[in-house]
Amino acid sequence: MNKSRRKSMVTAELVESIALKLRNTTITPALAQALAPNLERLNNAALTAAKETDFNDEPARFTSCLAQLQAPPPRR
Repeated sequence: MNKSRRKSMVTAELVESIALKLRNTTITPALAQALAPNLERLNNAALTAAKETDFNDEPARFTSCLAQLQAPPPRR
């Protein structure tokens, strides 16, 4: 598999679609645009943690991997 950073797959349109289909909630395009980068980070962290775990691993280990991979909060 290619190790280069993949292009973002989480778009504002995808966020709007997920909100509508999974939560039956309509969100504004501006909110979807604001949420997309955060969801992309979460998605990448989950994918990275999943690569490091096995189906037979302790379930709590997945959560600890996510916590370790968490990016520091942005400075304001």
